[in-house]
Amino acid sequence: MPTLTPFSRSSARLFYTPVCEKDFVELLLVYNSNPDYMEYANGQRQVTIQTVLEDHEENLSFADSYAFCLREATGGAIVGIAQFILCNPRDGHPWLGLIMLHSRYQKKGYAKEFLDHLIRWYQENGYHCLHLGVLAKNQRVVPFYEKYGFRVYEERETEKLGRVICMSYPIIEEQAGSA
Repeated sequence: MPTLTPFSRSSARLFYTPVCEKDFVELLLVYNSNPDYMEYANGQRQVTIQTVLEDHEENLSFADSYAFCLREATGGAIVGIAQFILCNPRDGHPWLGLIMLHSRYQKKGYAKEFLDHLIRWYQENGYHCLHLGVLAKNQRVVPFYEKYGFRVYEERETEKLGRVICMSYPIIEEQAGSA
């Protein structure tokens, strides 16, 4: 892949800042505002700062990985986190690892706004698809991704997380951001 254009640091209502240690306390609030997901992913409804640290380190263990705080453009409060990689070593495709919003910021269009922004960036850099996995226990989010244009291509069992629903989005110019 040629040199990438930088990931733009803002969209209409959000700023994107790289996750750093000083953000962990605020990110802990995001994590713990999603107790069902925390239980599915970590086996407990409330997690500690250690979980945020371990999650961040695991994401950064992949080459070409990114982790951004999603911040409201007005005020700068962290409303969520996003993690993604350019090339999953398992299949060679770019993967969205996580979009997690604080519960009070869900259903306000922030996830779609970030996804629009991310897909445009992948498209600008010559990528043709984006993959993601949804924990089967968290399948309530699958309709969001299907509405956006993602399609299920396989389900697999993992030792750590159980059944995972794998989805793919074809990055085509006229489709990016059309949902």
